[in-house]
Amino acid sequence: MHIVVVGGKDPNDLSSWSGTPRSLVGSLRQSGHRVTTIGPLARPSLKVWSKEILYRQIIGKSYLSIRDPKVARARAVEASDQLRRQDSVDLVMTLHSADAAYLRCEAPIILVHDVTWHQLLDFYPFYRRSGLAIESMEGGYELDKEAFSNCAHMIFSSDWAAASAMRDYGVERTRISIQHFGPNLRHVPNRDQLQEIIGRRGRGPCRLLFVGIDWMRKGGDLAIAIAKELRGRGLPVELEIVGCNPPVSAHGVVRRFGFLSKTDSQQEHRIEQLYAEADFLLLPTRADCCPIVLSEATANGLPVAATAVGGIAEVFDRSNWGIALPLDAEAKAYANWLHETYADRTRYQRTAWMARDVYDANLNWDAYCARIEAISDWLLEAPPPRPRLA
Repeated sequence: MHIVVVGGKDPNDLSSWSGTPRSLVGSLRQSGHRVTTIGPLARPSLKVWSKEILYRQIIGKSYLSIRDPKVARARAVEASDQLRRQDSVDLVMTLHSADAAYLRCEAPIILVHDVTWHQLLDFYPFYRRSGLAIESMEGGYELDKEAFSNCAHMIFSSDWAAASAMRDYGVERTRISIQHFGPNLRHVPNRDQLQEIIGRRGRGPCRLLFVGIDWMRKGGDLAIAIAKELRGRGLPVELEIVGCNPPVSAHGVVRRFGFLSKTDSQQEHRIEQLYAEADFLLLPTRADCCPIVLSEATANGLPVAATAVGGIAEVFDRSNWGIALPLDAEAKAYANWLHETYADRTRYQRTAWMARDVYDANLNWDAYCARIEAISDWLLEAPPPRPRLA
């Protein structure tokens, strides 16, 4: 197929959505498809940027230009014009409602996403209703509504997100598929390499890997409390933090690596090393949709202790390769599972391999591409109503 991926930001940019669009594009190309990318699209005007500043300084609210239908319409004109110049397009894919809402083309459009606007409000701290301009809240709903109407199909990364599309926007179940994202890692160890990696674990302190830029939202303070709880039980522990520099002191417990960019080959290699050297991924997050780190952990046979928010719990799918605890769980509950799993090496290795089995079965980009191909076949057999071209 000739697939066109449209993004407000450059789909080939590793900094766009943690590299998810780039991984998707690369996997589609490896699967033999011809992939053209459109983006970055024109940035909002100076007038729009000034509006953001004025709202923040004078009204004390956040006006989000990316959630403004006027801005989205203007960008859609540019994207639609570029689409018309493409030859024989079979499928168009977007990764944001704002980029799908007003896109006009003859080929079917598939929206890839992990959340609806309705779910984001009052879930992520940045999207609290109390801090948002009314027009941004209303604009977010309008963009979702228009995007869901304009797209032939939607792929959500969790049943949690899909349920909101059906419940809050009235989207038909037949127009929705569920597929988890693969890892945004350039190198994934094969099973022979992983055999050696898993065999080396457990020979030093228990290494807990924490990956996240937003320290408080990701539960960084709870991660430190978990590490200290384990230390209090006599288990040597190191909490390795990637993505941020925590505003706390935890001498002897924490190793800080700061933000490591996958655009830098050395820093990217360091990230891959940390996944391989860790014993567990620790994700006591307070608000998340279906984070990519879950796929990255499973690719490395890394058991996960996480919070059951968003679509996280369903990724475990009643398997024992990880645990998803309630939002109000305390450090002791995490420490119990981590300590018991780590202390029993047979159990630990079985858990690690179950994680890798989940990756091989579903949490990889080959599986994602196969889902896209199946959807495309279905659309060709039973074409949906043509999208609006006006």
